[in-house]
Amino acid sequence: MAVILFVALLLLENSSSARSFSFTTSNNSSKVEMDGAGDRNFDLNYADIVEAQQDSGVLIIDVREDSEIQETGKLPGSIHIPMAEVSSILSNLNDQEFEKKYNRKKPAHNTKIILTCRSGRRSAMVQSEIQKLGYNNAYNYAGGWLDWEEKQKV
Repeated sequence: MAVILFVALLLLENSSSARSFSFTTSNNSSKVEMDGAGDRNFDLNYADIVEAQQDSGVLIIDVREDSEIQETGKLPGSIHIPMAEVSSILSNLNDQEFEKKYNRKKPAHNTKIILTCRSGRRSAMVQSEIQKLGYNNAYNYAGGWLDWEEKQKV
């Protein structure tokens, strides 16, 4: 069984979408859910981001690490919350603490949230995490900072 889980993890690592693996053992049947990316129906592109930056009702969260933000700056109109902290912050900060820290209202579960990172992979994983917390209007900027930077040069 450990070998099957290892193979599932390898497949996930080399995949850009969430996977579900099923296997049967001699005494029971099991299903392993592996989340690696958000729902593709919730992927956004550059034009979507440009539009969202004009909408104060949309919260854009840049989930890259501090060192990445220091190097490039964050996506315009976004707040910065490192990937490992997003779920905790959304779950544990009250409305006042969130607004004080990020200068934006804490999102309600129905607020449109767009997650972004360098290339869209980490933000897709965060998208999946926060959807499980009830933020069902969470989107992923699939191209991330690399796409943004490339399109800004044109």
